[in-house]
This record gives sequence, structure tokens and C-alpha cells, in this order.
Amino acid sequence: MDQRPGSSHGDRLRSESADRAVKSEHAVSSPQIAGPDLASASFKPSPTPLPSTEAPDSTAMAVASKKKGTGVKKVPKRPGPGNSKRKKKTKTGSAAPGVDDASGEEESDNGPYCLCRGPDDHRWMICCEKCEDWFHGECINMNKEIGENLIEKFICPNCTTADLATIYKKTCALRACRKAARLAQSQPSVFCSNEHGQIWWERMISRLPKGRAKSGLNDQLAQDEFMALLSSDIGSRDEDGTWKLVKTPFSDDSTNGIEAEGDDALSKLLSDEEQKVLDEAAKARFELAEETLLCHKMFTLIELAQERRRAAITDGRFGDDICGYDSRLDAVSARDVFSAFIKSPEGEEVFKNSKLDDPLGEDDMVRGMCERKRCKTHSGWQKMLPLGVKHHIREMAGQAAEVEEEEQIVRKAVVERWKRRQAESNWVESLEE
Repeated sequence: MDQRPGSSHGDRLRSESADRAVKSEHAVSSPQIAGPDLASASFKPSPTPLPSTEAPDSTAMAVASKKKGTGVKKVPKRPGPGNSKRKKKTKTGSAAPGVDDASGEEESDNGPYCLCRGPDDHRWMICCEKCEDWFHGECINMNKEIGENLIEKFICPNCTTADLATIYKKTCALRACRKAARLAQSQPSVFCSNEHGQIWWERMISRLPKGRAKSGLNDQLAQDEFMALLSSDIGSRDEDGTWKLVKTPFSDDSTNGIEAEGDDALSKLLSDEEQKVLDEAAKARFELAEETLLCHKMFTLIELAQERRRAAITDGRFGDDICGYDSRLDAVSARDVFSAFIKSPEGEEVFKNSKLDDPLGEDDMVRGMCERKRCKTHSGWQKMLPLGVKHHIREMAGQAAEVEEEEQIVRKAVVERWKRRQAESNWVESLEE
């Protein structure tokens, strides 16, 4: 067979190129050997797999070693109750670790909780101190900020009764602040911080007018007047840190006052109108005192009439069903008539001897007494007359107290006006030529 010159040499070159390509493919697909063994390794694929020198992956081993049906303890989906400031209770479970505990905790995370009986779905929850169940803040209409800062003891709606309810902490006095006041510290404060206390004062002072209006009188303090009042010696802070008045303005007893000089010095400071008011008040109190004295004598006359009726029953002159009303009791509750009776010789004799006898001066035990049975005219006089007199005495005592209060108001006003003039040195001196 005729061959072209050089054809065998070209075929040999192409065969060598194909062998090198096959060896390269085997080198890429076969495991690589690191280090000096790479140079001495054969390019032929070994029938036995070479051992790997790489470190095993922990995740892959864990997945490979996991058996079917074995529980794995899961990482909690939300921070446990013990991580927050208020969290006093945590979800409870068995103390011994194991497969059952892990599966039980997995079921606990799925609920049921709250009023909705839903799972723990990463929303904020709070624990009831009574039933120890957990409740979503949205389901009980409670904000997370309020629940973590202002709840002292939470009681769920299911456990709430008239004697058991949620206890809240006192809120900071600064409006819109949702933090608790520092009442339990060594220096109690109604604010959660000193900064909020400063802000509260600045806002309060800024609401005051900067200057007093020129037109009209206004009892509202201006900013400079209020600050002057705080810095004066009129007020100070007590042991609780509360600002209060040390003394009432113009009430310094150390000043040469008029109290020690009596009513004579006070009468010199009274105006004509004030003097008239005091005179009328004194006259009204005197009349009320006289009428009260008459009422006490009326009460005494009623008691004497009851004693006379009991004496007649004891002597057998009539029975218990007899009225026994004495005719002289008609003067009771009639001030002028009774006043005339006690000034008469008979009245003076009755109150002198403290005994109610026969009106005609004889020894008849029942003369002047009503001897009818079941008398409708005088029915219940033994109780009704004393109650009426006592009620009248209470009314006059109240009227006397009102008159005395009005009189004291006038007197205090006079003394305060005098002390104010002394403090202001508001005097007019007249010079005689």
C-alpha cells in the first residue's frame, strides 16, 4: 500500500496529543494530593479511593448523625421573661435535660397562650401573677412601654376581681412621659429623672406672663414675681423636699402687734362700717345665747311634767294609758310666752324648787293634767316636746357659730391691714405749724 512520505510521523504526533488530553482529564477528575506526593503520584486513576486529609465539617456531621424522630432543642424565638426588667416569671419545664424536655419546650412555644389562645409569635407578652399565663399586649390593649415601665403587678382580665387587680406604678409628673417616678429611692421624687424635673419647672414658669398687665388688676403672678417668691425667706423645703410657706405673709407675731393690747387697740383701727358689723354680731350672739338659755329651761319644765305624771301613776290616781299632759307645757316652744312664765311668781317657784305642783297651790296631784285616754291632741308629747327643744338648740348653736365666724373674719382683716402697713412703712405724718 502506497503511503505518503511523512504521514506516519504526523499520525504519531496526533496520537501523542490525544494521550496528553486524556491524562489531563484524569488529573482534573481525580483527588488531588497536596505536598511532595503530587510529583510522585501516578496519573492513572487508582481503583481504591485515597483517604482525605481535610477536617470534617461539624454541621455536616451533625446532620448526618441526626436520627429520625429525635428532638432537637431549639433556640428560643424571643428573649425569655428573665431578660427584661420586669420579667419575674419564666416558662417552666422539667429540670432534667433530655429529649422529652426539648419536645415539651417546642410545644410550649406553640402555645396556647393569651386570650386568643395563640402561639408565641414574637409579639410582646406579659405574665399574669395569678394564673401565670402569658398574654399578648395587643390582645389586652396594653402598650409595651407601659407594660415594661409602669406595671408593678399584672393581673389578667380572667383573674381580675373586685379585690384583685393590676397594680400600676406612679407615673412621672412630666406629661407624656411613660416612666415610673423615683418614689422608692433615698431621695424620693415625682419625676423619673432630674432632667424631667428641670423640664417641668421650665414649662411651668414659661406659662406665666412675663410682665404684669398695666390695665386692670390681676392676681396671677408674673415670672419675675414667682422667682422672687421662691428665693425669698417666706418659703422653704421640708424634709420631704416639698416647697411650702414658712409663715403666712403679714403674720409675724414678733412685730409689736395689737393682740397684747386687747380690744381697745383694735377698736382704734376699725372703720365705722367694721365697727357696725362687729356690734351687730355681738348683739346677735347675745340674743342667741339668751334664747338657748330659755330652751334649756323649757327642757327642764318638760322633765318636771313627766315626773308629776309618773308620781300620779305610782299613787294610783290614773293608769299608764292616761295622757297626763300639763297645761303649763303650752308655753314650751313659744319664746315670749315662756319668758313671761319664768318671770312670774309661779314660774320662779317652779324653777326654784325644781318641782311642778298644783297650779292653784293646793295639794291636788292631777289638777291641770289631761286625764283622757288615747288623747289625740297631746299624742306623744313625752317624746315630741323634748326632741323639738333639742333641735331648736342645735339650730341656734349653728347660727351663733356663723355669726362668730363673720366676726373673726372682720377682726383678722383689720389686723392684717395694720401689719401690712407696718411692713410697707405706709404712713402719713402730719406736721403742725
